[in-house]
Amino acid sequence: MKIASDPDISLGRVHEEKPCTIRSNFQRDRDRVIHSKAFRKLQNKSQVFFSTTNDIFRTRLTHTIEVSQIARTIANHLGLNIDLCETIALAHDLGHPPFGHTGEERLNDLMQEVSGFDHNFQTLKLVTVLERQYVKFSGLNLCFESLDGIVKHNGPIDEKDKAIRLFWDENIALGEGGGEHHLSLFPSLEAQVASLSDDIAYCAHDIADGHEAGILSYTNLRTSPFFGEFLVSEQPREYHDSLSVGQGCRDLIRYLVNDLIFQTQKNIKDLQKNASGTKTSNLIAFSSGTVKKVVELKKYLFKNLYRSKEINIMRSQAEEIINTLFEYYLDNLDDIPLSFMENKYYSKFKSFRHRKLNLVGDFIASMTDKEALETFGQIKISVK
Repeated sequence: MKIASDPDISLGRVHEEKPCTIRSNFQRDRDRVIHSKAFRKLQNKSQVFFSTTNDIFRTRLTHTIEVSQIARTIANHLGLNIDLCETIALAHDLGHPPFGHTGEERLNDLMQEVSGFDHNFQTLKLVTVLERQYVKFSGLNLCFESLDGIVKHNGPIDEKDKAIRLFWDENIALGEGGGEHHLSLFPSLEAQVASLSDDIAYCAHDIADGHEAGILSYTNLRTSPFFGEFLVSEQPREYHDSLSVGQGCRDLIRYLVNDLIFQTQKNIKDLQKNASGTKTSNLIAFSSGTVKKVVELKKYLFKNLYRSKEINIMRSQAEEIINTLFEYYLDNLDDIPLSFMENKYYSKFKSFRHRKLNLVGDFIASMTDKEALETFGQIKISVK
């Protein structure tokens, strides 16, 4: 049974283009993501810490690169399409606003009148209608398979997600097989790999950054669920704690990658033996024991890092900045660049209020931490 996605039988692109003579459809998509403005902006968007905090801490860009590297390794070993897997991994966080999940949560609250804000949906909007650098079309005009993987890498789109379904139907559906109903199906195996590679990457490197910041002490990590298993051996006295934590993070990644590959191979063999299901069912998975361990590790990180005193101070600052920017731009729409204002996408909103909310939300989401901090400072000075 062939399990890899085939670029030669792609459902195509929304805007028809001549094939590239030297790259496959998926290779071309990967290159377009890397060369996009949204991808470059990830270098100054938060992962856990503000991107302006420390040059060593991960940003959304370095996180994305690590996810891509892990995804490539897994895809290669499983015989999946590496280029599609890499495209989805590289694009998966393009829609993140400044200040990470805190920025996303605030925008979601502020935009409830227009179905809220979700960074996966925002990524889909970016690569289809918001990114502007081609003469013949808006967005990146990616293949259907790339778009499908981007919006569904965390699983099928629920019937309740009416905003995504409506957007898909209006902007992406490519005839038979590409319509809105396709959103209810499981994503490709390449998309599933990208999703779990994301989990592997941030579980490990958030620990490393938390320790580097002095929030997660070596003693605390020794007793942490799951990760503590990689720090149980006595280290030579001449080794600094950071070296042991770094080695533990690498061992954690290796363990998770190997576990995922082994369990997935077992799932595929079982599928072939039983001749039931399809290749797009949930085949990419950790073993049941590892799933439980990862859940416990995530709970630990949420309590001890993501909701630590130090991070909560940043969260409060981020909330104030997003609130101020949103209120300001709602009242000063003309201060949004014409490149945003003139996008034909916004003309579809019949309500001026809804047009404004979407325009302001999309503009703020496009900002880096640095841009948001500088604009916030300018607004504060102007109102004194």
